[in-house]
Amino acid sequence: MKTMFNLRKTLSKLTLVSALMLSTSTAFANKIAHNELEPCYMDGLDDRLMCGSIKRPLSDNPDDGEIDIHFAIIPAIKPSYPDEAVLGFAGGPGQGAIELAAVFNRNLRFARESRDILLVDQRGTGFSHKLQCESDDLTSQFAFNDVITDLKVLGAEETLKCKNKLNIDLSHFTTSVAAKDFEAVKNALGYKGLHLYGVSYGTRIAQEYTRQFPESVLSSTLDGVVAMQQSLALIGDAVDDSLTALFTRCENTPRCNAQYPELKNQFNTLLAQLDANPVTTQVKHPRTSENIELVLTKYKLYGAIRIALYSQSMRALVPLAISEAKHGNYAPVVGLMSGEGLSNQLAMGMHNAIVCSEDWPLMQKNRELYTQSYMGALMVSGFDVMCPLLDVALVDEAFYKPLQSDTPTLLLSGGRDPATPPSWAELAMVNMTNATHLIAPTATHDVGSQTCAPKIIAQFIANKSMQDIDTQCIEDKNDKAFFININGAAAATAQNKE
Repeated sequence: MKTMFNLRKTLSKLTLVSALMLSTSTAFANKIAHNELEPCYMDGLDDRLMCGSIKRPLSDNPDDGEIDIHFAIIPAIKPSYPDEAVLGFAGGPGQGAIELAAVFNRNLRFARESRDILLVDQRGTGFSHKLQCESDDLTSQFAFNDVITDLKVLGAEETLKCKNKLNIDLSHFTTSVAAKDFEAVKNALGYKGLHLYGVSYGTRIAQEYTRQFPESVLSSTLDGVVAMQQSLALIGDAVDDSLTALFTRCENTPRCNAQYPELKNQFNTLLAQLDANPVTTQVKHPRTSENIELVLTKYKLYGAIRIALYSQSMRALVPLAISEAKHGNYAPVVGLMSGEGLSNQLAMGMHNAIVCSEDWPLMQKNRELYTQSYMGALMVSGFDVMCPLLDVALVDEAFYKPLQSDTPTLLLSGGRDPATPPSWAELAMVNMTNATHLIAPTATHDVGSQTCAPKIIAQFIANKSMQDIDTQCIEDKNDKAFFININGAAAATAQNKE
């Protein structure tokens, strides 16, 4: 596996095997003893993991061959339940779970005290036959002028370029197909039951896995819930609502309102100005500090602020960024735009396979609903160009039925989430007979990383029930103070990039 798991060859494997033989399932221990699992490390996590892979058929046709599905296990601190694990599903769609080991370890740190955390790179992501397309570097992205470019023509060209590079039928990388891989890994490792934890898109595949393999699921925690019966393109409405919440909070915060009066009007005016006349200027590259060209358009500004809404610390920079840009200083906006590189971490081939197979069909049926917001209209327009060219098989209508389940389920929502608002969770749980929905009023996306949720999740997993669990702490405020001056914003932006 060369450097992808950063293996430390100096580890004493015999010591590791003997220790784990006493505390894990027999199948798991046997795989270690027969060199099917190896110790590994991941960025941001000092703990030693165990990594491996299994072979899975690409499709139902044996002639299509096999692909390797990679997984990593973060061992329990005290493995009191060796036949159980917490299975983490990554978001995106397009993120690999293994590279997010530090995030899952943080959100599940209390659950890990007694159970392993199992991370599987979904097919098409991470180390499991990653479907990655080429993307422009940050300098090129900053200089790109979307106003004078025919985005439909460019989108078609980029789609075909990616399709030719991948040279594979993307229909083999949908949620329904991938769910079977997770079950195969569970069986290979000898776990008898799993506690699911999914974030964002990860909640969709958690629901699909539960639908296909209900006997394997002991409990399910869905954090930032995507309902099966709707498209991800409704994110546009969530962005607008999250931004409105930010404007309202600034207006109700005396210092912010005094420094940035009429912030919403300032923002709308700035968008209109950029829509009519994009700004071309020189700025400092956010990572190298070299002078580069920035063409700031309505699309770029809105996109940068949309990404900023996910993070409490970056949300606190938004009023300053809007105000400074209105006065011709684009440095704070550049700080926000540097966060847009996060989208490059997605395996865009897999991402496109999911949205074209599962989300685009719903947009076609109710275009008015999905194009009401600015971001929603942009997404639908892009999918209209891309999806016919990719020719991914559309999911069966049954895929869109809400999950019917009596599995103990905990749903978590952030009141200011710019992607998966609380209403999505309510829609998802309509046929869940044993579900509890908790809303963290001031949280954004990924409630587990911002609140006391990790403790609640651990108690829920232990009890397989929410009865008698104190959840009051989920309502604690976790706002960051708005930045009022450039010096404070510069320090925060630099810290955020470290």
